[in-house]
Amino acid sequence: MGILQAAYYTYENYQHLAGKPVEPGREPLIPVSHQIFKAELEITLSPDGKFRRASAVAKEDQKTVIPVTIASANRTSKPDAHPLCEQLIYLVPESGERFQMYVKGLRQWACIPDAHPIVKAVLQYIEGGTILTDLACSGLIQLTGMGKLDKKNEKSLVRWIVLASPDGESRCWKNQNLLQQFSAYYAAQLKGEPTDLCMITGKPDVVCPAHPKGVLAYANNAKLVSANDGSGFTSRGRFCLESEASNVGYFASQKAHSALRYLAANHGVRIGDRMFLCWNPEGKSVPSLQDGFGLSSSEAKELIDYQAELHDMLYGKENRLEQKDDVVVATLEAATEGRLSVTYYRELKASDYLNRIEKWYGSCCYLSRNGIRSPGIPNIVRYAYGVLRAGRMEVDAKLFGQQVQLLVHCVVDAQPVPQNLVLALFHRADRLQTFEAQNEAGTWNPRAMLLHTACAVIRKYRNETCKEEWKLTLDTENKNRSYLFGRLLAVAELAERETYDKDEGREPNAIRMQAVFSRRPMYAWRIIRESLNPYLTRLPLKCRNDFKNKIDEIMEGFRAEDIAVLNQPLQDVYLLGYSHQRTAILNRPKTEKEKLAENGAKEEEAEP
Repeated sequence: MGILQAAYYTYENYQHLAGKPVEPGREPLIPVSHQIFKAELEITLSPDGKFRRASAVAKEDQKTVIPVTIASANRTSKPDAHPLCEQLIYLVPESGERFQMYVKGLRQWACIPDAHPIVKAVLQYIEGGTILTDLACSGLIQLTGMGKLDKKNEKSLVRWIVLASPDGESRCWKNQNLLQQFSAYYAAQLKGEPTDLCMITGKPDVVCPAHPKGVLAYANNAKLVSANDGSGFTSRGRFCLESEASNVGYFASQKAHSALRYLAANHGVRIGDRMFLCWNPEGKSVPSLQDGFGLSSSEAKELIDYQAELHDMLYGKENRLEQKDDVVVATLEAATEGRLSVTYYRELKASDYLNRIEKWYGSCCYLSRNGIRSPGIPNIVRYAYGVLRAGRMEVDAKLFGQQVQLLVHCVVDAQPVPQNLVLALFHRADRLQTFEAQNEAGTWNPRAMLLHTACAVIRKYRNETCKEEWKLTLDTENKNRSYLFGRLLAVAELAERETYDKDEGREPNAIRMQAVFSRRPMYAWRIIRESLNPYLTRLPLKCRNDFKNKIDEIMEGFRAEDIAVLNQPLQDVYLLGYSHQRTAILNRPKTEKEKLAENGAKEEEAEP
């Protein structure tokens, strides 16, 4: 299948939801022959078409489902009226052709058997010709000196409320019977139109000369299917007619586009300039790929426990997906103002999808002081390519979307982590001093997040691509030169920090010299070690000896063959040694004295 076929089958499974009201902040599934527009004005009428009141529509409530025809939904400079809700320029008699088109269409609808009372009431009111006066008296528009419609109000869309509607819903855009009636009425009108084989359904369907736009609300004019060989000659030289390149029938197109808009608005994740969709065509819930998936609340301290929790999350009781169910993953990008492109598309079985998620997040993780975590895909890109501004990591929208899509491809298609991403994270984490140790609000630690994210990705890359074996916790048996130097850096940093006052914010020498240390480790270590002596003398004897013994233990790990290359640049795994050693020291069991001091500090903070 392609994306339109998958969307079409999704609509078929969701069609009982078409036009039904939804919770605030969500979009409804649009019925066939309808679209969502923003209404600025709302007019309330009596059942016999008499004006009652008018009001401006609040910005958060402007999205309105309105009936449309093929021509009206795709109109440009050539006028063509919507069947019910319309711009003011179509509703005033002085508009001439536009007004006549609107009234003609409304009359045709009102003349069908059992035409909805809302349609009849609106027709009676419009034929009265008092709409400008009523809106002006309500203070909603201003008229020109000659009592005409001002140009700035011409495109204001009006929606209707008809009181005492027999089916209990007076708002035209929420009335189920009204929406269903127009869909059936317009389908009957199209019965005489030419048909052709639809490439989505494989069945005859009404030939559709123009397809819906607005799949993505933030790129409302971008179309997924379009043809302009009458002017732009998109297919010239390959096909004589645009239908030879692709033929998507009207009803299939309406359903597919409606389903895509519904999915994007309610379940899509916008990252950078792209919209990421992940869904099951039958409507079952699908675990997210992108946004912070990796067990953020896990308190597991051992990798095996973390992986067991991850497995339970994916395959546990809350998971309604069966192994044979389909999962669709797609990415949409509004490449230009009028064109919408599918930049990534995959269909796979739920068993493969869940297995690949488990493999990714089970191997791309890190151990923090509070347990094992996995960085979300967007966060990996933020820390690799972002800039810290005003307490948040900002990334260029285009680059952000591209790199997140690349990682989604790595997860879904079981591909290795890109080397350029590993290098980007390494070079960022190689200069921790450039990142804040804590943001101003104290809600997160950019430096720690950068280090943990880099270590998670480096470890995954080394284990899977380089076929090495790197543990999640401190490995005292590891004699890798870079790993040992990373451990030394962590010991030197924490030994100096141990002498700081609680609110002291200056950086230890180890952090200030980190960039030099990674390129000339032995040269930098001599300076760091010598500058550490005054701080060690300020520590209690036991604490001082613990740090000294730890340094001696690490130094003994260097092998004879390392001597000749001690001062050569370190590999990225030095960050693993630094992170593992740092976490091990910070997680060491507290002495009774330390516990008493910590509790006393908490009591002091609690005092008024």
